[in-house]
Amino acid sequence: MIKVVFFDVDGTLLSHSQNVVPESTRRALDKLRTAGVKVVAATGRFMKELEKLPVHELEFDGYLTLNGVLCLDEKKEKFYEDAIEGLNRESIVTMFEQKGFPVLLIEEERMYINYVTEKVRKAQEEVSSGIPRIGKWNGGTIYQAVIYATEVEEQALKERLPGCKITRWNKNGVDVVSKTGGKVAGIRKYLEKHGILQEETMAFGDGENDMEMLKFAHIGVAMGNASEGIKKSADYVTAHIDADGVEKALKHFGMI
Repeated sequence: MIKVVFFDVDGTLLSHSQNVVPESTRRALDKLRTAGVKVVAATGRFMKELEKLPVHELEFDGYLTLNGVLCLDEKKEKFYEDAIEGLNRESIVTMFEQKGFPVLLIEEERMYINYVTEKVRKAQEEVSSGIPRIGKWNGGTIYQAVIYATEVEEQALKERLPGCKITRWNKNGVDVVSKTGGKVAGIRKYLEKHGILQEETMAFGDGENDMEMLKFAHIGVAMGNASEGIKKSADYVTAHIDADGVEKALKHFGMI
């Protein structure tokens, strides 16, 4: 029996073509929670971002933010963290300060960028987000970096940051977390905390940073708007987010 469902946010719960959480999705999540199934957000987003997006109106039983490296319970109290440290943090800070790429640094309570380009503006617009504020690193703990780099530039980043996990969320941007991070790491901690087994899990996603999660969950569901590579990593492919994809999949599996 499925006891918890993990949901990506962008492109899964939040439609960027409409900038809303579809009504069918809201209805489905309410039914899940009424049935006693835990509903958990598993996202690359920063908590303060979520609070500004339409998903803030939804009730969650946990928040695995910043791709699983900063996890909060239903009361938004931290129960797990995995920051970027050592030489990899030094390399990211150097890139940030030398301005070779637009680099966004995310701390627990703060998010800021070194400089803004048209590439940054376009990437942020595509995920219904504003332009981050320009700021300076003051020695704070870095949980995630967002580097606005193309696919061609990505390989150089991987060579420069061997102790980090890099996943693409946009053609112009990648998320960077510790090598031991990722949504599955956060999920494992959540399951351990609540005494839930892997075979009692289900997950929904549409992006590269969801692939491991979809493979890990007992039932991994790819949204119809996901790329072909993401769909191949899932157990089931549902309809597009704007065609009631979440609700249809949950009905398909008899969850609601």
